[in-house]
Amino acid sequence: MTTEYNKARLDYLLELFSMSKDELLSLLNEDRKKLYTAEELSGDTIQMPLLKKIDDIFKKGLSFYMDFSPVSISHSSKVLFRKKHFQADLTIEDKRIVDSYESLKTLLDGYRVLTDTASSEQPLRGSATIDQSPQEVADKVRRRVIPDKPIKDHKDFLKGVIGRLSELNVYVFEFVETWNKKEKASIDGFYISPNVIVLKRQQSYKREIFTLAHEIGHYLLGKEEIDTLDMAKVEERRLHNTEERWCNDFAFYLIAGEAVNELDKFESYSEDVNMTIDHLSATTHISRMAWYTRLAYEKKVPMRRYRLIINQIEEESQERQLREKEERKKKENGIGRSPKPIISPLYLRTMQHAFYNGLVSEAVFSKKLGISKHQIDKYLC
Repeated sequence: MTTEYNKARLDYLLELFSMSKDELLSLLNEDRKKLYTAEELSGDTIQMPLLKKIDDIFKKGLSFYMDFSPVSISHSSKVLFRKKHFQADLTIEDKRIVDSYESLKTLLDGYRVLTDTASSEQPLRGSATIDQSPQEVADKVRRRVIPDKPIKDHKDFLKGVIGRLSELNVYVFEFVETWNKKEKASIDGFYISPNVIVLKRQQSYKREIFTLAHEIGHYLLGKEEIDTLDMAKVEERRLHNTEERWCNDFAFYLIAGEAVNELDKFESYSEDVNMTIDHLSATTHISRMAWYTRLAYEKKVPMRRYRLIINQIEEESQERQLREKEERKKKENGIGRSPKPIISPLYLRTMQHAFYNGLVSEAVFSKKLGISKHQIDKYLC
């Protein structure tokens, strides 16, 4: 069965994903005896099975290719057009995720315009520069982005920061990957202009909090970025990347607050350092790894000692993650439920206004927020 489709939209996706037609054909022909050819992609019609396989790669939905309205390949329309080189080496799955949240933001902007709730106000975006002290900037903005009242629980603290960012007209989205997902994202988080931060759900909420603080740093600098790896560790590429180093330093000072002064009493590494860091990790939202990394940056712990400590922490973490992964498998298999992402209050308000104004149905409202139809009344209060 063949169907007409908008070939320009396939060309758009190839450029967006920085993929050649040969690379696309290579993906399409994996495990096939009868190979697809370039000619089958060049006409105004296409075999439906082939189109479905194409969409298995790009995940846009078949209706995307059937839409004959123009699609912009303007280099200002998408972050993957605006910027070709990121801190992360992006996989296809990473690019899918980035594109999906940028598309979601475009949809939400439309809802806000139609419901007369649009706001271009961004009081903190671009308010800092790399030339400024990250600690001084953190001290300055802390009252704007950190909850006023102390919160011990790490997840509740993360939700509190997301709530404060909502008040500043910043969306924070969290995506969750189940244990059995075939293609895993390699990215931990990203910031796209003007006001979107996306986080990957982590095993440790402390790590996720640090990632959020790091992306707030990019937001303050007004510099789009997509990040991967553990931002609480000393990594060569960050040591020599002034923007990444600034955002890491800012993230640490933002979360640590006055607790950072506890490190001032140490001139060099000693056993007392271990006891202090155990205490600081237990009483703040910063991991042991991040505290040791701060000492390494300040050259108060030798790099060789630092590597040994980090390796030990990672081994302990891997063992814990394996146990937790097995527990999640049992729960998800037994109950049939997947973990739910944290919903930004700004996202919820936008969807509520869209629903109240008849722009979305109950089904769309529930699907976008990832809730069941039985929960809808709770989210429409």
